[in-house]
Amino acid sequence: MRTVTLNTKQQRGVEILTRLDAGALEVGAAAELLGVTPRQVRRLRARFRQEGFQAVVHGNRGRAPANRTDPDLVEQILALVVPGGKYHDLNVCHLHERLDQEGRLVIARSTLDRLLKQAGLRHKAQTSAPVHRRRRPRRPAEGMLLQIDGSPFDWLEGRGPKASLIGAIDDATGKIVFLVFRLTEDQVGYLLLLRTVALSYGLPMSIYHDRHTILRSPKQPTLEEELAGQPPMSQIQRVMAELGIESIPAHSPQAKGRIERLWGTLQDRLTKELRLAGITTLEEANVFLPGFIERYNARFAKAPQDPQSAWVVLPAELDLNYYFAVRETRKVRADHCISWSGQILRLLPDPKGPSLVDKSVTVHVVPEGDVYLYHDRHSVAYRRVLASDPVPLKPRREMVRQPRPVDPKATARRRGWLFAQG
Repeated sequence: MRTVTLNTKQQRGVEILTRLDAGALEVGAAAELLGVTPRQVRRLRARFRQEGFQAVVHGNRGRAPANRTDPDLVEQILALVVPGGKYHDLNVCHLHERLDQEGRLVIARSTLDRLLKQAGLRHKAQTSAPVHRRRRPRRPAEGMLLQIDGSPFDWLEGRGPKASLIGAIDDATGKIVFLVFRLTEDQVGYLLLLRTVALSYGLPMSIYHDRHTILRSPKQPTLEEELAGQPPMSQIQRVMAELGIESIPAHSPQAKGRIERLWGTLQDRLTKELRLAGITTLEEANVFLPGFIERYNARFAKAPQDPQSAWVVLPAELDLNYYFAVRETRKVRADHCISWSGQILRLLPDPKGPSLVDKSVTVHVVPEGDVYLYHDRHSVAYRRVLASDPVPLKPRREMVRQPRPVDPKATARRRGWLFAQG
C-alpha cells in the first residue's frame, strides 16, 4: 500500500471532498471553500473517487521544477559573493549588472536576490523611521537646474590618497553631467565643472549648491560694495553671475537631496568599480570616470517631462580664459610692470592702445595654471621678468646748486668769534 503524506491544506481538501461525495455539501459551496471554480470541483470529485487521498496532491510534487536554477550556476555565484569573494560587498542590483556585463552567468535579478537571501549572504535593508518632508518636483526640462557638490571620501579604499569627488547632476533627468577627483574640494575643481558643462551641454539656467565658502562668500560687504549695490562674491559666485547663471544656496542637505543620494550610490558603487578595475591613483580614476558616467546614465537617467532642452548655448566668440578663471586685480607701475604671486610681469607695448600706467589690470589663472592679463575685457600681452634680465637704470637728474643767501649779521658774528679766538 502506498503511503500519502498530507499537509494541513490538503487534509482540509480531503474533508471537503468527502462531504461533497457523501452529499452533505453542494458543488458551489465546495468551490467557495476550496477557492476554485465549480467545474474544477467536479474534476476533483471524479479524481477523488478514483485515486482517493492522492487526488488532492499536486501532480508535480516530488519533481524538480522545469525552471529551476542550475545548481552549478548557483554554486559559481555564491563563490563570488561569499566573504573574501570577488563581489563580496556588491549590492544585488550592482552584482546583477556585473554578472550581466561578464555574460557568463545569466540570471534574473529577483532570482539572484532570493538565492542570496536563502544563503544568508544578503539581508533586508533596515529603514529608519520616516521623516515627513515636502517633496519638490523635478524641473521639467534638462538644463533648468543643476545640483553641484563635493564629497570627501576614501574612494580608493586605502590604495591611494583620500580625495574629494566634485560633481554635478541634472535635476530634470538625474543624469550625471560632470565628475572629477581632486585632493580637496577647491576652486579649480568647480571651475573645471562649470567650463566642462558649458562646453559639453551649455550654460544651465540655475545651480543649486550648499553654503561652502568656495561657492558663497561669507564676507560682509564693504562701504563701496554697499553703495554700488554689489554683495561680496567668491570666485565661483562671480563666474556664475557674469554668465547669467542663477545661484541658489541650499539651507539643508535634504534640500539638495538628489545629489546627496548620488553620493550614497557612488560611495557604494563607484568605489567597488574602481577596485575591480585595479585603480590606485587619482589620475587613473579620472580617466576611468567618463566610461562610468556613460554606464550610470544609461542605467539610471530618466527622460525629462519637457523634451525641449533649456541649456543656453555658448556664443562662439566667448573668451573662456576670461570667464573660467580665478581673478586678481593689480595696478600697473611706472615701468609698465605688475607684481603678482612673487613674480614681475612686464606689459608689452601696444602701438594701437593707450598707456596702462597707473591703471588696473586683472590677472586670470585658468584651471590648468596658465596666466592671462586683461584690461577692460581686452587681453594684454606680457612677459615674465626673470632674475637674469638686466634692470633698466633710471636717468640721473643733474643737480644744480643754488647759492645760499648771505646774512650780514651772521657773518659779522662769525668773524667776531674767530677774532676772539685768535
